[in-house]
Amino acid sequence: MSNESNEITEEEQLSVFRTALFTKIYATNVQLSKTDIDFRIELFNEKFQVEDGWAFHSDGLVILTREAAKKLLINLDKELRAYEKEYGEIKVSDERMKMQYLL
Repeated sequence: MSNESNEITEEEQLSVFRTALFTKIYATNVQLSKTDIDFRIELFNEKFQVEDGWAFHSDGLVILTREAAKKLLINLDKELRAYEKEYGEIKVSDERMKMQYLL
């Protein structure tokens, strides 16, 4: 049996080939949830007022393994810190942080 690893080292280049199913989704808000085996990011764009509050259009759902979710957290933190260092702090309103979604 070979002891070769399938892990990509920092020295190796990584190529990404987009399939015919590839799509881009622009999100103005997200809702996070978890199960016992994965993490989920619901992607919202448009919002409109209804009788008892706000309604959002959900444009997609990203389902991540635990490891992929942790990698996203680490890389997103790194990129946000670099962005804020260059452009200033990104402010998130209390209203947006407290918003609860009924899915």
